[in-house]
Amino acid sequence: QPVVFVPENTTDSFEEKGAYADSTLFNLIGMKFISGDASSVFEPQYSIVLSRSMARKIYNEEDPIGKGLIHEGVIYQVTGVFEDMPGNTSFQFEWLIPFRVFVEEMKKVFNVNEWGASWLQTYVELEPGVDLEQLNEKLKGLAFRKAGPACESIQIFLYPLNKMLLYGQFKDGIETGGGYIKTVSLFFLIGVLILLIACINFMNLSTARSQKRALEVGVRKTFGTKRKHLIRQFLVESGLITSIALLLSVGLIWLSLPWFNEFIGVQLSFSLLDPTIVTGLVAIGLFCTFLAGSYPALYLSSFNPLTTLKMQKVSKGGSAAWIRQGLVIFQFTMAFILICSTFVIYLQIQLVQKRDIGIKKENLVSFPATEELCNASSAVRNELINTGVVENCGFSASPILKSSMRTNPWYWNGKDPEDDAYISFNFVSEGLIDAVGIKLLDGTDIDPAKKNNKGGAGILINETLAKRMGREGRVGGQIGQSPDHKWEIVGIMKDFVFDDFYTLEPASALFFYDPQRTYILFVRLKPDIDTYEAIGRVQTVLRSFTPYHAFEPTFMTDRFDDLFEDEHLVEKLSALFAMLAIFISCLGLLGLSAFSAEQRTKEIGVRKVLGAKIIDILFLLGKAYMVLLLISFVIGIPVSLYAANHYLKDYAYRITLGWDIFAGVALLITLIALLTVSFQSLRAALNNPVKSIKTE
Repeated sequence: QPVVFVPENTTDSFEEKGAYADSTLFNLIGMKFISGDASSVFEPQYSIVLSRSMARKIYNEEDPIGKGLIHEGVIYQVTGVFEDMPGNTSFQFEWLIPFRVFVEEMKKVFNVNEWGASWLQTYVELEPGVDLEQLNEKLKGLAFRKAGPACESIQIFLYPLNKMLLYGQFKDGIETGGGYIKTVSLFFLIGVLILLIACINFMNLSTARSQKRALEVGVRKTFGTKRKHLIRQFLVESGLITSIALLLSVGLIWLSLPWFNEFIGVQLSFSLLDPTIVTGLVAIGLFCTFLAGSYPALYLSSFNPLTTLKMQKVSKGGSAAWIRQGLVIFQFTMAFILICSTFVIYLQIQLVQKRDIGIKKENLVSFPATEELCNASSAVRNELINTGVVENCGFSASPILKSSMRTNPWYWNGKDPEDDAYISFNFVSEGLIDAVGIKLLDGTDIDPAKKNNKGGAGILINETLAKRMGREGRVGGQIGQSPDHKWEIVGIMKDFVFDDFYTLEPASALFFYDPQRTYILFVRLKPDIDTYEAIGRVQTVLRSFTPYHAFEPTFMTDRFDDLFEDEHLVEKLSALFAMLAIFISCLGLLGLSAFSAEQRTKEIGVRKVLGAKIIDILFLLGKAYMVLLLISFVIGIPVSLYAANHYLKDYAYRITLGWDIFAGVALLITLIALLTVSFQSLRAALNNPVKSIKTE
């Protein structure tokens, strides 16, 4: 989590991400210390170790050991400096503070020894030879054995860290096969398809130019060259072209990588010193050589030498033409599917982003809430509202969007014994629901005047939880975490989407009044004011309570967009690959149409002499390709429909697939293909017919 530190005896502030950890983590993940002893850096109660980058950022070339960093009024002594964590590790932090400090803070909020708590991450290094599946079998029911019925539904299990990022998606403790592996597999498949499209271009153009190589093949065969030698020659030619293409691609990667990293928002690296990359390039080169070169080699080496030496045409359609047409259909089918998929992803993201989530994101800004602010929540609210730039404000323990605070069990009168679903909860102050724009359907906001240690201020529940509670889900009803200790419901909130934006029904949620347990201050700015001036006024008020804090703002609209970062990445890459696929396909179409026009030069000349118009010539040369496009659409529509439904199946809140998507994509590809074919056809149609007739 990002935390603001102020170097002792200065007014500077630095915000960096870090973590609370045990010293055992150092050896577990192989951290390298530049300064300080890993075995003793956490001995002082309030100690902190910094990354090389953070130490240099704060202290330049000075030795940071022994210096103090202030956070939340506590001075942390710098006891060590470690090497920056690699970019490809799951452990990304700039500072570490002893875990015991965090535990002491959490004790103020809840019982840290509860087996149902999920607020920490535990990493275990197994002894060599330990069977993970057998160990997980032993862990089954551990929470129930330790804590009883309250944790009956909780399962504790271990999972390999090297699989976590790609495969670590679970439902009820069972691996679902989700995670980033779905995205990686998707784009690997797309990459292979685009490579196939490029190889098809080479195959089509090689066989289309077969007439020009026929005489060479005939002469070589006449002088005793065996077919296998001809096949080897054509494969070598294919390999040379592939090698040149690989060299050019390496150069393009180096040139475009900075732009590509900025485009996708991920820092990728490319080095020919990496054995994996070199192996991959060699594998791709061999794959393209044999795939793209095999069919032309077999086809060209099969020519009859007597036919070719007599200068007769070696092919007048037949199987070669059918294969070329089939490959063109395959190309445009793949392009059609990719473009349809891109549109589906885009429309799905737009649907969710425009969804009414029950929270007003505009003009809503959040700030980190220090202990001083939380302890004086009412005074802070009054000061902020008196600035004249704030409509309302309130404190929250949850970021509202993508909240992960939930627990079980809960009790109310008339509860179904089979109902063991979790309920999301939040600690708030007065004014929070107005600040974030949550509507009250019934009752009132929490009244701090009624506050006491037993939750006398009452609680708010959302309408989903009210329906779930039945007759007890009303103003005046009661709910609690034990049968003997319940709180009174003072208000029913309209449902707001705070967890999964793709669900049809929001999860159950309730709000407690306890500003001292909050961490975030939400401020709704007045519309039609200078945002930066307003934020400056808000920061001035907050710093009057906590002078050492920077109070960097987070706009809720930006946070909402950030929640769709992965979806936007898939959308961007899909669009890029779709454009690349249609571009490569059209390059092949351009080459084929050029050869087609060249082969029919005399026919075009004769037709023009007989009175054919340019539009007739364009139709003559383009109709065959339009038929191929139509076939590719007929094949591509059901495949695209299946792929789209497969992508959308995990989303309850999803777009409705209509024919307008497929018709629009088909029209787009048709227009691009028509422009491509028309370019060469128009050149042929505009040639002098006298010169055209003389060509043969």
